[in-house]
Amino acid sequence: MADLGLSLVMMLGLFVAITAVAMLLLQRVSTPARVTTASLVTYPNCTFLGLPLCRALFGDIAILYNAVAIVAFNALFFTWQCSAFTGKKFRPRSLATPGTVATLLLILMLATGLHFPAPVQTVASSIGAMITPLSLIIIGVMMSENRLALILKERRAYAVTLIRNIAIPLVALLILKLMPGVTPSKLCQLVYMACPCATLTSIYAIQNGTEPELAARSLLMSTLFFAATLPLILSLGMRFLS
Repeated sequence: MADLGLSLVMMLGLFVAITAVAMLLLQRVSTPARVTTASLVTYPNCTFLGLPLCRALFGDIAILYNAVAIVAFNALFFTWQCSAFTGKKFRPRSLATPGTVATLLLILMLATGLHFPAPVQTVASSIGAMITPLSLIIIGVMMSENRLALILKERRAYAVTLIRNIAIPLVALLILKLMPGVTPSKLCQLVYMACPCATLTSIYAIQNGTEPELAARSLLMSTLFFAATLPLILSLGMRFLS
C-alpha cells in the first residue's frame, strides 16, 4: 500500500507538471492546438496497452499499479483537461465514471481483504481476460482507417511522439530511481509512463473540433513507434532500477 501511495503521488505530480510546462511553452500556438498537444504528451494509454503488457511481464500485481495510474489519469483528465477541451466549467459528477468507481472499489477491496463471491469473481475474471485481445483489435482498426503516409507527414506528431514515448519515461525513470520499492513494481510503473498517447485525447479532440487530425495522427504514430521505444525504456529500467 505504501508503494501504491508513492506511485500515485509520482503519477499525479508528473501529469500536473507536464501539462503546466506544455501549456506554458505553447502559448504562441492556437488554443485548440495547445490543449490537444498538452493532452497528447501528458496522458499515456495505460489501460489498452499498458495493462496487458504489464500483466504479461509482471503478473497480477500490474492490475494494482494500473488502478493507481487510472486514478491519477482520471483525477486530472476529467477535471482540468475536459474543461480545457469543452470550454465549460468542471463538474464534480464528471469524475463518477464506471472506471473510477471500479478502481476505487478495487483499492478498497485490496485494503480490507474483501472478495467477490465465487460466481461474481468468475464473471469478472472472464471479462478481464478480454482486455488484451479487445484492446489490440481496437488499435488495429484505428490504424487500418488511416493512411500511413498521412501519419508520417505530420511533423508535429514526431515531436509529440518523442516527448510522450521517450522524454517523459526518462524523467519517470530518474524519479523511480530515487523512490523506495522493489524492482518489478518500479518497472511496472515505468511501462505505464512509457505508453503512447491515450485514446481519450483523440476522442475528445474529435468531439470538440480541437485539432482532431493532429490528435489522431499523433496517437497512431506514438503507438507505432511504441514497439521500438518500449524495449529501449525497459532495458534502461532493468539496468538502472535493479
